[in-house]
Amino acid sequence: MLVFGLMLLLQTAACLDQFCWLNQSDACYAALGHKLSLLMVLNASEYEMTIQKRINNNKTTDPACRVKNGKMKDCDLYSNRPETTVINRTLIINHVIRADSGNYTVTISNPSDGQQTFQGELQVNVEAPIGSVQVSIMCSSSGVMRASCSSKGDQLLYSWTLNGDPLMSGNSSIDLDEGTEGNTTCTVKNHINNGQTTISVNPCSVLNVSLIVLACIALILILLFITVCHIYKKKQVKLTTAAAGNMEIIYADISHEKTSEKRKTETLTAADVEYTTIKPQKKEEEVQYGEVTFTQNRSNAHQRPQDCVYSEVHRY
Repeated sequence: MLVFGLMLLLQTAACLDQFCWLNQSDACYAALGHKLSLLMVLNASEYEMTIQKRINNNKTTDPACRVKNGKMKDCDLYSNRPETTVINRTLIINHVIRADSGNYTVTISNPSDGQQTFQGELQVNVEAPIGSVQVSIMCSSSGVMRASCSSKGDQLLYSWTLNGDPLMSGNSSIDLDEGTEGNTTCTVKNHINNGQTTISVNPCSVLNVSLIVLACIALILILLFITVCHIYKKKQVKLTTAAAGNMEIIYADISHEKTSEKRKTETLTAADVEYTTIKPQKKEEEVQYGEVTFTQNRSNAHQRPQDCVYSEVHRY
């Protein structure tokens, strides 16, 4: 499988600040991290308003915020949140968080007699807006194409078009017929905003795909060969270093003194020579001498029985 195609990002610009009415019947959707404005029905300077978030369905314990004379008073619903204010009959949350989602009860009463003039509920849903939309085309070895679409955000809805004609909607990926070409567009929506991307589609060529796959395989083999060579050289360096550290050089100075000036040469066989073992000592400054005894042939028994050869071994 191989991904190809040029991605052109075309995201529609949308204002992410949301406006809702406190008495609306449908849910209010707010963009995560953006502003939410809740407009009051009546003049807040003339009425008292209480906004209470339902958590335990208990009016005495659930957090509430009371608005009187156009200002928030006794508000534990938005405590420690200075970005929440009331301005011109509008409750404004300048930075919406996910905890702002929930069911709210809104009560408006007359301050003169305390009689309620309005009571209703408002469902607030916080969603992350659509991010950048990315589309890719994947070709199989048989030439079949699959278009895939992805984006960040909550509650994503996908739709596709090919050269302006609608295709199957609802899925993040679709299969295209062999030989399809033109422009395909993926549109992503949620309750906050939408975004889309259009890319050019060309028919998949089985030959081109096979050639590209072979090129990728060749590249992988080259990288593997380089890696093996590197590992081999590292091992050779380690072996050379270890051998050099364990090597000891022994020099031997062996002299042969003849017993007679007239004797110039002696022919000795392997069986006529006796060897002694010379063991190097641990102390470097010591010199060990070994004695090598030569036993002559019986035919030369009238000659002197032994000649001594001294060896001087120096260890550095």
